[in-house]
Amino acid sequence: MTAPALAVEAPFDRERPPRLAVEMSLSDEVNALPRWWHTIDLGGGVTTPGSKSVADLELEWERMALGDLTGKTVLDVGAWDGWMSFAAERAGAARVVALDHYVWAMDIEQEWRYEKECRDAGVRPLDAELVPSVWRIDELPGKRGFDIARAALGSAVQPVVGDFMTMDLDALGKFDVVIYLGVLYHMRHPMLALERLRQVTRGVAYIETHAIVVPGRPDWPVCEFYETNELVGDRTNWWGPTMPALVAMCRAAGFSDVTQLSPVPEPGDDIIRYAAMVAVTP
Repeated sequence: MTAPALAVEAPFDRERPPRLAVEMSLSDEVNALPRWWHTIDLGGGVTTPGSKSVADLELEWERMALGDLTGKTVLDVGAWDGWMSFAAERAGAARVVALDHYVWAMDIEQEWRYEKECRDAGVRPLDAELVPSVWRIDELPGKRGFDIARAALGSAVQPVVGDFMTMDLDALGKFDVVIYLGVLYHMRHPMLALERLRQVTRGVAYIETHAIVVPGRPDWPVCEFYETNELVGDRTNWWGPTMPALVAMCRAAGFSDVTQLSPVPEPGDDIIRYAAMVAVTP
């Protein structure tokens, strides 16, 4: 499949923020979406009903300890609704790029309908990109949440529609801070993903991923593989590395320094699954 061309939207004019649809209130627009991933305070008493809570999002932000980003450039890979992008902007970043394509191209209601049809028929669903009713890269139905939040916040975050695994990274450029949260375990080729992450990282990258602890072998550098939807029913989940595996993979991808930012659970009698975070520098 040919990857979509890199699409960069025009810079945002702070003096003339885009208008929301006049026939709908902000609250109506928020509630009209079938799913929000991020819980975002849009002001005026309107908060998006995200699956990921503010507490969880703020914990991730605190673990990165980004501090004042004045003058820095930030890339948010897999931005979805944009919480991290908007937070980086509030922290003073000179330029923030929100990059996504998979979630933004997907019609989530059609995806739910398609998955139910496959379950009822007892067949394995195809990848979303292969289902025309689901994959709508020309319309970007999944980007609506980001657009609503960006307009409501008067944000200058720059959206870029592109597949990080196939797009021209030279055109994308290098960044002082790269945020790569909740993406790695969705990659069929995680080492390639990390190598490409290294290409766009000028300063520091933050990687958060699903991870595992193996009973009796806490220092074992291995990955658990998910062939279909074994992990929380999501067929886009592929890998669960141990922390030693994640650290080793980052080094092998070309990062010279890897710092563990999240605690590793104590080993138990069975495999423990958790969210791991590291900071990496070239």
